[in-house]
Amino acid sequence: MTDKKFEKSFNLKKVIAEIIEPKIPVIFITILMLFIFYLVGLFSLFSSILFGSVFIAFLLAIQDPEQSYYFEETSDREYFGASKKLNDTNYLEILSDGIKLLPDSIFIIDSNETIVVANKKGNQEFRTSDNLETVVGLRLPNLIRSTPLSDCIKDIRLLKDSKKIEIILPGQIEKSYDIFLSKISSAVKGEFNIMILFRETTDLKKSINLRSDFIANASHELKTPIAIIKGIAETLDRYGADDLANSKLFLSKLLNESDRAQSLIEDLLSLNQLEMRQHLLPDIKINLVLIIDSIFDGLSDMAKKQKITLKRTIRKKRYLMLGDEKDIKKALINLIENAIKYNRENGEVNISLEDNDRQILLIVEDSGLGIPPGDISRLTDRFYRVDVPASMAVGGTGLGLAIVKNTVIRHNGTLEISSELGKGSSFKLIFNKF
Repeated sequence: MTDKKFEKSFNLKKVIAEIIEPKIPVIFITILMLFIFYLVGLFSLFSSILFGSVFIAFLLAIQDPEQSYYFEETSDREYFGASKKLNDTNYLEILSDGIKLLPDSIFIIDSNETIVVANKKGNQEFRTSDNLETVVGLRLPNLIRSTPLSDCIKDIRLLKDSKKIEIILPGQIEKSYDIFLSKISSAVKGEFNIMILFRETTDLKKSINLRSDFIANASHELKTPIAIIKGIAETLDRYGADDLANSKLFLSKLLNESDRAQSLIEDLLSLNQLEMRQHLLPDIKINLVLIIDSIFDGLSDMAKKQKITLKRTIRKKRYLMLGDEKDIKKALINLIENAIKYNRENGEVNISLEDNDRQILLIVEDSGLGIPPGDISRLTDRFYRVDVPASMAVGGTGLGLAIVKNTVIRHNGTLEISSELGKGSSFKLIFNKF
């Protein structure tokens, strides 16, 4: 509203200055002569006012052609000057302001495939190091090595105005993207830029795959406990009333199988959740000593029942890292329970922590039977068991080490397994130190 008032005021002043002011002397003389004619009686008051109004209106209506051309030329010059300034100076700034807060990564590249504009998400997701604040100025092929993307950019330049492709970028954790490319105008005459939008679809594709894997694994692995539970229930239904002594034995087996089925479902859910969050690095500071302390007493009771000695070798200091306490605790419980279950009688399990300038080493060692060398590389596969009958006997689901592996991957760590038949095994979890 204020701008409109100012514009009207400015235009009125301009009209007065350019049109009325040059004719003021003539208008003044005209009014004076009409007043004299009225005094001497040549015109009546009404006639003087009417004649004066018509004459002044006619006088103001006469426009100097040169002055009219001046106004048009000035207006055009101001308009095209502002337009040229907008194109040459503010083009990239306007684009940058428009895309900076969008949730997808967006780049604009020039004819040399150099990034000239990148929004906040793009800088965060694709910068090659924490010290690099922006990717502007880098060439896109050096930042993102993808043959399908390079081919698509060539197609856009030669043939099409826009295109959509899907790519997978390799790494410790693979990421998939839907990419939208489109030509846009450039401030440089005769050239055009390309806007590229990266929409990450890692979670979506992973959830689809995991859903199908979960259904397949659950249906396959639950067949055995469900079949056993059904068989026991049918036996009890037929003969339970006639044989009370054996009925208690069957009820005990029924409880064991139902516990196994429950453990299997819980482990499957834990593993699926871990894989879904695998690319999300934890950012909460945790102390591994406190996690070990919180689970040690409960696992010691389990070890004593199986005549195993559980020990810990930890110096009195804090071992800090960025992590998810719940996931680390679950992985550590799985490792220690395995070391207890698959140990020899009167064996030992030792938990230790070591560190250096950059890393923390969490080590679980046992004095068990050891693992054959050919099986070590497959230990972390889903449902892989070295000794299937032994695993079934101790209630193993075959998912414990898969959970450990995915926990380590999510924390950007490393899992090292070593074993010697007849002497025992060592599981070493290596994490970055905080």
